[in-house]
Amino acid sequence: MAAPDYDLFDEQGNRKYLTTEERRRYFFAIDRALVKSDDREKRTFALLLYYTGCRISEGLAVTYNNIDFGAGGVIFRTLKRRKAVHRFVPLPPTYLAKLDDVHKVKDFQGGRDKTKAREEIWDFARTTGWRTIGAVMAAAGIEGVQATPKGLRHSFVIQHQELGTPEHMIQRWAGWASRDMMEVYGRAVGQEETAIAQRLWQH
Repeated sequence: MAAPDYDLFDEQGNRKYLTTEERRRYFFAIDRALVKSDDREKRTFALLLYYTGCRISEGLAVTYNNIDFGAGGVIFRTLKRRKAVHRFVPLPPTYLAKLDDVHKVKDFQGGRDKTKAREEIWDFARTTGWRTIGAVMAAAGIEGVQATPKGLRHSFVIQHQELGTPEHMIQRWAGWASRDMMEVYGRAVGQEETAIAQRLWQH
C-alpha cells in the first residue's frame, strides 16, 4: 500500500513533479548545462533519468551488461524491495546509439574480460549525480521542490498517464510492487489535470 501521507505536494502546497513544459525545458537544457568535454557521461546520465524515470541510485547501478540492445532498453535492479527484483524499461534507439558512442558499451559487452561488462557505466558518486541533475534544472529555469531527480521521476509517471499508457506498464517501468501508487499520481493537477478536463470540453 502507498503511504497514507505520501503526496505529490509538500506541506506548503508546492508540487513535487515537473509539468510537461518543464520536462521539455529540462530535455533541451541538457546540452546547454553540461558543455565541458568531460561532461559527455553526465549528459547521458541526465538523459537516462529523463527517459526511464529511474531512481538516481538505480541509474548509477546500471552496468554495461544491463544495456540490452536486442530488446532496446535497460535493465534496472529495483530498489526498495525485500528481494532482488529486476525490471526492463525501453529506451529510444537514438539514445542507445549515444550510449554506445560515449561509453563503448558494445565493446565492453563483447570483450574478453567479462568482469569489465559487469562494471557500472557511470562511475561517479551519487552527489555528482544530484549536482548534474541540479545543473540541468537550473539551466532550464526550473526552481522549487520539483527541481530534483525525484521530480523528474514523478513527471515520467504523470506524463505516461496523460498519454494513456496502460497502468500495468507504468507500474512495471516505475518498479512498484503494487498498483496503489497509481492512485497517488492521479492527484496531479494544473496543466495535466486541465488536459484531461479538455476531453470533456471538446464534446
